[in-house]
Amino acid sequence: MRILQLCHKIPYPPTDGGSLAMNQITQQLIKLGIEVKVIALAPSGTKPIIERIPEDYKRKTQFEVFPIDTRIKLWPAFRNIFTRESYNISRFHCKKVTKRLADLLQKEKFDIIQLEGLFLTPYIPVIRQNTGTPILFRSHNIEHFIWERMAQAASHPLKKLYLKFLAKRLKAYEMETVHQVDGLVAISPVDLRFFEKNGYAQPGITIPFGIDTEAFRHGDRKVKKNTVFHLGSMDWRPNQEGIRWFLEQVWPLVINQNPQLKFILAGKNIPEDFYNYEGTHVAVAGEVPDAAEFMQTHELMVVPLRSGGGMRIKIIEGMAAGKTIVSTSVGAEGISCMHNEHILLADTPEEMAETILYCFENREIINKIGNQAKTFAARQHNIEPIIDRLIRFYNRFYNT
Repeated sequence: MRILQLCHKIPYPPTDGGSLAMNQITQQLIKLGIEVKVIALAPSGTKPIIERIPEDYKRKTQFEVFPIDTRIKLWPAFRNIFTRESYNISRFHCKKVTKRLADLLQKEKFDIIQLEGLFLTPYIPVIRQNTGTPILFRSHNIEHFIWERMAQAASHPLKKLYLKFLAKRLKAYEMETVHQVDGLVAISPVDLRFFEKNGYAQPGITIPFGIDTEAFRHGDRKVKKNTVFHLGSMDWRPNQEGIRWFLEQVWPLVINQNPQLKFILAGKNIPEDFYNYEGTHVAVAGEVPDAAEFMQTHELMVVPLRSGGGMRIKIIEGMAAGKTIVSTSVGAEGISCMHNEHILLADTPEEMAETILYCFENREIINKIGNQAKTFAARQHNIEPIIDRLIRFYNRFYNT
């Protein structure tokens, strides 16, 4: 079997949820002897990542990358208002990529073409024009959900209005485009049910993020007491908005009751203004070399997302590391975990602050929930049976 995997951003090195999810599939398929060719878009600002890609990865994946300009520009954004296109999507359409796909598909044969996310769907027409190979759409998120929730959270009336407009345009595109593919690979059952409820009738399957449990077995590490942390890609707008909400509305309530606690913010591409929050009770660690080690050396994990969709991969990794996680309901969406058993859920500033304080007043809760979370992650997100299910789904198209 030969797979063409089209990625909306560079999947290696896997340092954020999206790249982890894409690279995981690539590596597991190659491990099983399946040939995978990866073509990736490189949105604005990712040139340094291209330079870090090892030659071994390029060779194994027959890797090709295409830098594209995805910056939001005032005049094109304004003109887009008077078209029917989604500006979010049109920024990812590139003539060079279209030409390369046409040339490649005329010369080489693939058994499956997998589009990693909605931002690859503008290339469906050129694929259809040059091959009859089945197209599978891997839904990492329901994209318009993210923008609807950001619109709800926006306080400025003009910003709220524009975000609502973008969300409405994106929803129309997303709901139309999903019917143009041959199969749907959803990252969560919530996403799959949503598309099916809205008329999607082609084959579909849920393939959640999987973990290699060995990667989280670092042995006993000394845990820094009284530490609360967040680890995530900070160039993603929902993470930025969630952390601002946490630092401005939740954390002051916590520190007022327990001034011994310290919050550590870690992740790549942290905006400069977040460093203004640093002080006695807040530290900004930036990008960390080993996510699993960082998690295991701090006590309590928080995921204060107020918008977003799909599945929060850092929650799965945190569970695999045996961490107790305090999250909003939005943050835990798509994960079949249970409140008070595998995770702790809190949606208001007062609820989240009270939950954090309760954990440090009753540390046995941190150990109990963390251990149960680790068992849950190993049982529900073991990578090997997940990949087996994906290959069986591929075979539905490969054998026809």
